[in-house]
Amino acid sequence: MCRSGSTTGRHCGTVRQLNSSVTYQEGTVTGVTRTSVCTEPGDSGGSFVSGGQAQGVTSGGTGDRTSGGTTYFQPVNPILQSYGLTLKTTATGPGDPGGSR
Repeated sequence: MCRSGSTTGRHCGTVRQLNSSVTYQEGTVTGVTRTSVCTEPGDSGGSFVSGGQAQGVTSGGTGDRTSGGTTYFQPVNPILQSYGLTLKTTATGPGDPGGSR
């Protein structure tokens, strides 16, 4: 699995646990994926992909790009469903994300 963040860029690691939970200062988040990849402040909300498929977004974690760490990802499908969104992975015409203008 790989993730991309605005602070540290692209980093890859392994999935350690599915349907995990993590407790932040704001409270506990359940249903997250725990991985071995590093993260730093500012990476939250970045993409999490595996095998060319979107899997989720960065929720948070510990560690840094030098020593590694643990990162948690919220699954993408519940996020899409909550907001009535559809994930588009290819452009179909001008004005579409990734389409020519």
